[in-house]
Amino acid sequence: MNKRSTKDLKQVIAESQKYTAEAIEAAMAVLKERQIEVEVPVGATQPAGEQKTGRKKKRFRFLRHYVRFILHPDIHAIDAGLAGKAMIALRFYAVSILMYLPVVYLLPLLAKIPEVSFPTSKPLFSSENMNQVDLIMFVILMPPLVGLVEEFAFRLFLGRFNKRYANISVSMICSYFIINTFARLLYPNYFEGIGITGQLLFTFIMLGAFSAIIYIPLSNSPTVTKFLENIWQTDFKRIFYLSAIIFAVSHLRNYSWEPQSFILLPVVLFPYFNYAFLFSLLRIRLGMMYAIGIHAIVDLIAVLIFVSKMS
Repeated sequence: MNKRSTKDLKQVIAESQKYTAEAIEAAMAVLKERQIEVEVPVGATQPAGEQKTGRKKKRFRFLRHYVRFILHPDIHAIDAGLAGKAMIALRFYAVSILMYLPVVYLLPLLAKIPEVSFPTSKPLFSSENMNQVDLIMFVILMPPLVGLVEEFAFRLFLGRFNKRYANISVSMICSYFIINTFARLLYPNYFEGIGITGQLLFTFIMLGAFSAIIYIPLSNSPTVTKFLENIWQTDFKRIFYLSAIIFAVSHLRNYSWEPQSFILLPVVLFPYFNYAFLFSLLRIRLGMMYAIGIHAIVDLIAVLIFVSKMS
C-alpha cells in the first residue's frame, strides 16, 4: 500500500464495496501517515453488507475473507508487521484445513461404491535402498525446496504486473513440466546409484538450468512483455485462476489413473485448488516469504506421512 499513489488510496476508500476490509484499513493507515485527511464513507472499514453485527460474524472473518478472495481476487496487501503477518498466515492455513474437511468425510462414502477405484500415489523419487542419511536429507531438503520452486513458478507473478516476475514464473512453469516429464522417464532406474538426495538435488539443478535457458529470450522479447502486460491489465482474475488450474493439474501426474478413477478427479483436484488459493492469498496479502513458509509446512507434513509409511 505504501507504494500506491494518494489518488489510488482515496479511490479504495471511496469505492469500499469493491475492496476487502483489510485493504480499506491499510489505505486509511497510509493516508494517515501521509497526514492526508479523507472523508470516510459509512461502513468503509468493512465491505458493503459486512458491517459489524456482533461477535459471531467477527469470529468467522478469516473464513469469509478467504472465500471472498477466491471469488473476487484482488492485489491488495496487508501491512501487519512480521509477527502479525505470521499469525494471519497461520489463521488462513487453519481456514484452508477447514475447507478440506468435507472431502475427508466424503472419501469413506466413495470408498463403499464398488464401481469407484481410487488413484494410487506415484512418488517421484525411488525410496529403494534409502539409508538413514538419505532419509534425513529428504525430510530436510524436500519441503523448503519444493515450496520455493513452486511458489516462484506459480505465484511470484501474482499482483501488479512486473516484467521480471512474469518472465521468471513463465520460465519456471515451462521448466517444471519439462523436468517432471524428464524425471518420470528416468527415475528410478537411471539415477538409482546416486540416492534420493542426489536425485532431488539433480532435479532442482536441472530446473534452474532449463529456467535460465527459457528466461533469457523471454526477457529480451518486447513482444512477449507487451502481451503479458496487456493480459495483466485487462483481466487479472483470469491470470489468478489460470495459475491455480496449472498448479492443480501439474500434480495429477503424482497418481496412477485407471478408467474407474477419473470419476474422482474433482475430489483429487480439490485439495490442490484449495492450496493454490491459500498460497495465492498469502503471496498477495502478506508476501512471498509467507507463501513459501506455509507451503513448506504443508509439504513437510506430506513428507513425514510418506516416511512413516516406509517404516
